[in-house]
Amino acid sequence: MSAHESEWTLRRLSAGELTTTEAARVQAHAAACESCAQALRGIQSAQTRLEAEGASERFEAGVEQALRRRQDFARPPPRRWVATTVAIAASLLMVVLVRPLLDSSAESGAIVGLDRLKSGATAQLLIGGGLEPQREAIPGRPEALDLGERVTVGYTAGTHRYVAALSVDAIGEVTPLYPEAGASAPVAPGSGQHWLPGGWEFTGSGDERVIVVLSDEPLPQETLAEAARRAFAQADGDVGRMAELEVPGAQTHWVLRKP
Repeated sequence: MSAHESEWTLRRLSAGELTTTEAARVQAHAAACESCAQALRGIQSAQTRLEAEGASERFEAGVEQALRRRQDFARPPPRRWVATTVAIAASLLMVVLVRPLLDSSAESGAIVGLDRLKSGATAQLLIGGGLEPQREAIPGRPEALDLGERVTVGYTAGTHRYVAALSVDAIGEVTPLYPEAGASAPVAPGSGQHWLPGGWEFTGSGDERVIVVLSDEPLPQETLAEAARRAFAQADGDVGRMAELEVPGAQTHWVLRKP
């Protein structure tokens, strides 16, 4: 898998929306990675040009055009999104971040891809960074990936205290996603939606199963990997037919089809 930061994360860094710890991590990565550094410079350069031109009218027209493209792309089941998060600075409009409507309400209804688990927990997987609009994967329904697309995982912990993520590819290889080693990490503070750091681009071909486990006690990644290998073997080597892992806690599975 690629170790590059997603454009989404770099835009959040440029806009000052990352936490101090996450911003330091991404800045350190960009300092050592010419590809990410070049992408970050491009984002900052584009923002500077936008501010210098004061192109608010062209920006608004672009947002309307993007919304029309998003509506044209829509397919059942309906997916509800906040199209664009906009920051107002010096009387200019600037695109800061595209992200989903994370919380449901009586007016908006439930989000299709938000998997509601026991103990008030939820999990969500977003796909973006490619040519297509950002979208969410739905548990139990394979989602095709395009070249260059990355995934980001969010969760609401509910009463659980630890979180871990891993993936299994078509030949049964298990990859720890978060954390990359050790045991599952403490959940982020606060009762709202949280996002695992960075994002992932899955390389190769075939299906890839992404699994998030929320638990009351830390689970070693090796324990999760062994459980994933057993589930893969019990599914006769078909990653698309794997059952839930035999580990404590709540879990969500998504199947992604790599190009």
